Amino acid sequence: MKLSIDTVELLLSKYATDFKFTYLNTVVIDGMKFRSDDEVAREHLPYFKSADYKEIEVRYTNTLYGYLSHEFPLEYRKPYGVMKFIEIDRHLENLDFVNTRSRRKRFLYTVGDVYGIDSKTARRIIILHHNEVLDYAKWNAVKRFITKDQKFHYRNSEHGIILFVDLKDVDESTYVQRFKKNTDLIAAMVSRRKDINVEIAPDLITTEDIISVTDPELLLDEYIRQSSRLIIIGENLTPTYKRALNEIIQHDRYVRLMVVPSIDPRDIEHFLFQTRLVYNANRWSE
Repeated sequence: MKLSIDTVELLLSKYATDFKFTYLNTVVIDGMKFRSDDEVAREHLPYFKSADYKEIEVRYTNTLYGYLSHEFPLEYRKPYGVMKFIEIDRHLENLDFVNTRSRRKRFLYTVGDVYGIDSKTARRIIILHHNEVLDYAKWNAVKRFITKDQKFHYRNSEHGIILFVDLKDVDESTYVQRFKKNTDLIAAMVSRRKDINVEIAPDLITTEDIISVTDPELLLDEYIRQSSRLIIIGENLTPTYKRALNEIIQHDRYVRLMVVPSIDPRDIEHFLFQTRLVYNANRWSE
């Protein structure tokens, strides 16, 4: 796993006594040899800087990634989940079938590196890189190099939530009502969710991943651009909403949808639990 020199320096300065991380492969700089599996140390960094290294390749571990995710939650998002070899094989096969029936193409991102051993050199090699796109074709090309006891931390290609309230071409009184509904939805998903401490998904960062769409003509474009996982409609379904949602369904028959005409401030927790349920469901497995 490649880390910038600045990132390595930060980890060593803040967490040197908490955990250790090691070089992936041997590196030689000006006669100094940093061997595979040697611990990375602060006194090593001047050698890398003098040789104009921008990154250091270290061995991925779940512990290392936990610290990276804590320090850089956007760059190193938490994994959505973890699957065993047989589970990921079945899951990617299901996605491959789903992708033949929808214009949206779903896949996984690997979290962390997945390693193998080169049979000729006995050197550790990377089979799957951190954040690499993993679909069924890629999986079938590499799985014979992976041990059957390997566990895979992953994220989905879809993440984030669209809050959809139509504010276009409405009269003043209707605009005020719908604006309030939009504001209530945003507050429930961001500030109130934090207060109640309901986790919708491990890799969802609500301050970054909650998108408000107020123009029906932009809904499909935003759904595609953001790779959003769920659309919440903040009103009863009018003809305008139905037309916009029909465009989505034509693009993706497996879209996840919720209709929330109003939110009771006394029952935000129930709304968030329902959101979590729909967000994490796969409609093709229902």
